[in-house]
Amino acid sequence: MPVEASGTLVHARIAPADDGPGWTLTWSNAGHPPPLLRTPDGRVAVLAEHDILLHHTLGPFPRTEARRDLPPGSTLLLYTDGLVERRGHDIDASTARLVALLARHGARPPAELLRHIGAGLAQAAPEDDVVVLALRVP
Repeated sequence: MPVEASGTLVHARIAPADDGPGWTLTWSNAGHPPPLLRTPDGRVAVLAEHDILLHHTLGPFPRTEARRDLPPGSTLLLYTDGLVERRGHDIDASTARLVALLARHGARPPAELLRHIGAGLAQAAPEDDVVVLALRVP
């Protein structure tokens, strides 16, 4: 398309694990905020593997995929940059707050977890879109 726009995205695929219980996440990240994975023991991993964002001037660079096992009881969190990015604020500090919220409240039911995240990070009048998806691995 002849549109001079750029963007970020995470393309994720979840499939049953080949070698046991749980699931496997395969993803490719084009400059989007990293997915977060909370394991049942309460540890949170920032899935930071990524490529450059999507923009017509950057060329058709190859994209890479990363994989991670999702043990039963884990919580995968995907979110848009509007949740953690604010003018004049450090995005890494906001992401660290999100990691702490997920570590503290990640064992709660997903709807309750999302309420805690919204109360802890979302602005009343956000400057950008805010979308959060929490997936609990059965």
